[in-house]
Amino acid sequence: MNMHLGSEAAFRAEIAEFCHDNLDPEVRRRSDLGLPLDEAATLDWQRKLLARGWGAPSWDEEWGGTDWDMRKHFIFEEEMAAQGAPLIGTFAIRMIGPILQAYGNAAQKAHFLPRTLNFDYLWCQGYSEPGAGSDLASLQTRAVRNGEDYIVNGTKIWTSAGHLANHIFCLVRTSTEGRQQGGISFLLIDLDTPGVSSRPVHHFYGPHVFNQFFFDDVRVPVANRIGAENAGWGIAKSLLEHERLFSSRHTEARRKLGRLRRLSHDVRIDGRPAREDPHFRNEMAKRAIELRALENATMRALERLVDDGGIGPFASVLKLRGIEVNQRLDRAIVQLLGPDALPAEATWEDTGLAALFPDEARNAAESRYWWRGPAIAGGSQEVQRTIISKHILNL
Repeated sequence: MNMHLGSEAAFRAEIAEFCHDNLDPEVRRRSDLGLPLDEAATLDWQRKLLARGWGAPSWDEEWGGTDWDMRKHFIFEEEMAAQGAPLIGTFAIRMIGPILQAYGNAAQKAHFLPRTLNFDYLWCQGYSEPGAGSDLASLQTRAVRNGEDYIVNGTKIWTSAGHLANHIFCLVRTSTEGRQQGGISFLLIDLDTPGVSSRPVHHFYGPHVFNQFFFDDVRVPVANRIGAENAGWGIAKSLLEHERLFSSRHTEARRKLGRLRRLSHDVRIDGRPAREDPHFRNEMAKRAIELRALENATMRALERLVDDGGIGPFASVLKLRGIEVNQRLDRAIVQLLGPDALPAEATWEDTGLAALFPDEARNAAESRYWWRGPAIAGGSQEVQRTIISKHILNL
């Protein structure tokens, strides 16, 4: 499982060289500051990763993945974050790709996986509904069998990046008999299908992040159902496990710690660089220790995923802790920057105030606001504590 130190150093150097030769400096800068990237830049980077054989490291080799062990996967993500490379394909590479490989039939794999890998198919997730968020099993979007199709009616909300997607993986109700969880199926829906419409849902600080989708007599082939009819809950739980595994967000936290360290050289406290202030150094040390603990926990989860095929309720521990670590790093950055952290991203582009503030100040407050969202998405922090209490602590 563990790489030799020499080979680990060589692999890190290989990643660093690749990023130096292929990563656009502007993409690196925006990614490092947590600023949004345009679709063209994201796709260009994904194509470069594909050409190198790194487009989907966690996938099976048959479908374009690698034969890396978990340690090598972890180093890859860590070093990519250190180099300022953007995160790629959360919904496509990290979520629906593994689900298709685990539960899809041969025809579904052959059709969807290559198109997902090269980003011809851009995915979003259709789970939450206006009346079914943390209580996901109460979802009401219906799919009624009609020959070789399902007729889908209902709505999905809080769909991240749905305005950039052309496909959605969706939980739908195919039966009202028995337990709620037993009547749910997992469908793949082309968003260009007649009857699909959407509206933007703006984040409370302004940006268009989420969406609500409406399905009015949308005809979806039965061939687009993953797994058996009414067996979607088990698939959904597996996907949520993948989501919560990566919702430790350790790579994003690693970027933030690097940003905090850079700022400690430039921002002054009582006339001296912040890094020389004992109180700030203590704060930064705490954040570094928390991050290393989170990374170690994520590594243990990856090993458990390989050994046991899942990580169970430990996924809730990762999500809970990952959110806290990221929020504390954001708070530390905002506190260090002081008034310079106040402008939000919308201010920069709309008013031209960017020139009045240090580049490192950009997006600091917005990032702190944004991280209120992940504390709810994928199951709120309260839900995660309930899972931990019940399944780990046996309370």
